[in-house]
Amino acid sequence: MDSSIFEDIGLTKREIKVYLALLEIGSTTVGGILEKTQIPSSKIYEILNRLKDKSLVSYVKIKNKRHYQASDPQSILTILDEKRGKIFDFLPKLIAKQKFAKKKQSVEIFEGNKAIFRLFRNLIEDAHPREKYFSFTHGMEQDNENIRLFYKNFDRRRKEKKLNTLLLANSKSKTLFKKIYAEQLKTTTKVRFTTFNFPQGLAIFRNNIVLITWKENHTAIKIESQQMANQFKNFFFQLWKTSKK
Repeated sequence: MDSSIFEDIGLTKREIKVYLALLEIGSTTVGGILEKTQIPSSKIYEILNRLKDKSLVSYVKIKNKRHYQASDPQSILTILDEKRGKIFDFLPKLIAKQKFAKKKQSVEIFEGNKAIFRLFRNLIEDAHPREKYFSFTHGMEQDNENIRLFYKNFDRRRKEKKLNTLLLANSKSKTLFKKIYAEQLKTTTKVRFTTFNFPQGLAIFRNNIVLITWKENHTAIKIESQQMANQFKNFFFQLWKTSKK
């Protein structure tokens, strides 16, 4: 008989040997089990107790002697059901761990204005008042009317969410930047200007970093990582301290 099915439900080789012996013999004493299985006597009671705990073996006392017998083989189905039930109970915790692992670090690429606009809207969808939003722009978006309009609306959305927005802009675009976003800068955003030149735009919110370029192929890369977000925030604050209003 293939005993691998018994191993699949967690029985050891000796437990399998004793259970199968009892199925063949029927009710018997420890002596009968030892004779049939050739298992050392020092181990037999431990094995029988484990089988009893798994409801695969039972005993009755006859003249102060224990007579052991195997439980109905269908009890194996009960064991499988119990194991399946435990797995189903534990499954949500495993899924939660998997989701956490997935959220821990991830990278996504967004191409085209619509995809990028949607990315930014989703980024602050469940934002709470007074959460910090960091952004760096070198002014490239000012060349595109649709992009300028989006940023004005996005700034209004950040105001509705009551976010604390810190924005660094390149000094070269200072005059034009203040002209285009004059109204927004009065009420919703703290802005400073720096000579440091990022190769692309940058936004940081919670554990998310968004690198964005508005050159020929409008592309954004979203990185979700607690460690990297903290590093970028520290870098942002270092620039913020040395920048000018």
